[in-house]
Amino acid sequence: MRLLAVLLVTGCALSVQAAEDPVLMQRGEEQVMGKCFLCHGATGDSSSPLYPKLAGQNEAYLLKQLRNFKAGERDSNDMRKVVADMSDDDMRAAAHFFSHQQPSRGKSAYGDMRAVGERLYTQGNPDKGLLPCRDCHGESGAGSDKLPRIAGQHTLYIETQLSLFEERKRTNDNAQMQDIAKRLSVDEARAVAEYLRGL
Repeated sequence: MRLLAVLLVTGCALSVQAAEDPVLMQRGEEQVMGKCFLCHGATGDSSSPLYPKLAGQNEAYLLKQLRNFKAGERDSNDMRKVVADMSDDDMRAAAHFFSHQQPSRGKSAYGDMRAVGERLYTQGNPDKGLLPCRDCHGESGAGSDKLPRIAGQHTLYIETQLSLFEERKRTNDNAQMQDIAKRLSVDEARAVAEYLRGL
């Protein structure tokens, strides 16, 4: 009964991780070490704020992004080159591998900014018509099969993606994000990103 209540409350933030497959894990590790680790790290825990942390990212979401890069539906010259010769099975294996790595949490040195970000994430901003981010990304920022895990992500990466949504340069995901990003001020976007970094 308690599990059912949890499932009902989490709503769109529900994420069910597939069981670890040893064959996929081995193939995925080979793909990662051959193509991904220089930017994203061997386990997806990128140390550079320019590249997203992929450790613990939702498998179905990550596979969609890889497919979108390959099809040109999400723009990135670097990623288009990386996935150019990857088969769908290669991409599935890499997504499976990253999804089973342990995500890490960043540290925020800006307490006041983080507090503003937490309010936006948990309460939204009714004056601007902004709903709480947690309504879709979940209380802990874990996302779902269709929405990314954003907890622990680099501040700069989150800010960059929000900017791309606002400018409609990123159009392969939920169109609602374009409207949300447009309503956020630069300071609010930075505050949310700073909160997520330590989530």
